[in-house]
Amino acid sequence: MRIVMRSTFAMLVVALSAVSTAAAQQTLVLNNGDRLTGELTAISGSDWVFKLAGGEIKVPTTDISSFSATEPIGVRLADGSVVAATVTTAGNQLQLTLTDGTSRTIAPADLAAVGDPGNLAALRPLEVGLFKPFSKFWGATVAFGFSNNSGNSTSRGVAFSFDIERRSPKDRQVIKGGLSREFAPGASGDLETTVEKYYGSLRLDVFLVSRLFAFGFAGYDRDQFQDLDLRQNYNLGLGYQVVETDKTDLRFYGSGGVRLEEYTSGGNSSTSILGLGGGYKQKLGPIVFDWTVAYTPSLEDGADYRGVSDASLTTTIFEGLGFRIGSRNEYNNKPQPDVETHDWLFTTALTYSIGR
Repeated sequence: MRIVMRSTFAMLVVALSAVSTAAAQQTLVLNNGDRLTGELTAISGSDWVFKLAGGEIKVPTTDISSFSATEPIGVRLADGSVVAATVTTAGNQLQLTLTDGTSRTIAPADLAAVGDPGNLAALRPLEVGLFKPFSKFWGATVAFGFSNNSGNSTSRGVAFSFDIERRSPKDRQVIKGGLSREFAPGASGDLETTVEKYYGSLRLDVFLVSRLFAFGFAGYDRDQFQDLDLRQNYNLGLGYQVVETDKTDLRFYGSGGVRLEEYTSGGNSSTSILGLGGGYKQKLGPIVFDWTVAYTPSLEDGADYRGVSDASLTTTIFEGLGFRIGSRNEYNNKPQPDVETHDWLFTTALTYSIGR
């Protein structure tokens, strides 16, 4: 029994030693002479992330004297090529010995990413197209529920809305739309539409540098109780991305453009406008707060301005299914005769989301 136990213990020691040796195949030497043994797990900008027994550290490439990996690792180079190779240092350069026996010499800064040599596909540069990869850049939400409108009409009805957003490091595209309708028995006893409101917008942001972006915007509104057969806003301008993280998105922008209005009672108007506004999105656990605001005064008449505040709280119930409370406030400082200046649409709805 003792012999068996000793034999098992010896085998365990040998196995652990082998694992320990395999995990210690990568060595990093710094310019100050420090020698680190562990694993290169990631490359973040100009820093290497090196995992040690006591945790992880970031090392600037300018502080690296040499690096070696005696077992093959997966690497992506600055030119986009992806290979599995062992690594040694030759002078100030890294020498990669590929699994087919060939070799390449590169500067440490040319190492763009590292990973599993058995899964090189995960290291390949991401192919970015308009509609791919959908799950990484695109997201869509549809909502259906009930509405409560006050201001130019006091009504309760049904509401539908959608928003589609594509975000990449270089651009952002947002398409939004919605409607609210109330039904009531008519003279014949059949249900008739007594209130209807439609709105939609398209927006494209193109980043010029890390935070500054140029954008184009088109917005459309139709509301019989605001005497609007159709309102169109077209703007071009610049914006600044104050914060953009996984949880927080804050931006402001200014623009110039034109507003065209056609009235249900007849007639139309057009004016040049200034556009000022911003957007704020915050994730709080399963809840997402989203708020956009826009102020568009006429350049020809400062007393003729419009304001829109669109806010919502959306929470996830199960996978893509959720619940949303929305508030859309519209202010028209110079409305048509017998039209209120303020209109408020409050909605409660079930939502379904896909994508990012």
